[in-house]
Amino acid sequence: AAPAEEAGRRVVGVDPKHTSQDCPVCGHREKRPLWVRVYTCPQCSTLLHRDVAAAQNILARAWTGPSGVAIPCPRSPGL
Repeated sequence: AAPAEEAGRRVVGVDPKHTSQDCPVCGHREKRPLWVRVYTCPQCSTLLHRDVAAAQNILARAWTGPSGVAIPCPRSPGL
């Protein structure tokens, strides 16, 4: 068995495209050079580190899945 399964978890594949360019708060996409590490979203004024924004976007995509339908939390009671 895979280590995630042994730990009672599952792995969800996520397309990482644009995850560091999209604001996880409002969804605004702005292409920036890689050397820009911290930015303020020009649409909603959220201040984020690029890697944090990417991580939040990846988590959101994992929870909604490729079809946009919410995936139940594996820590929810009854799962």
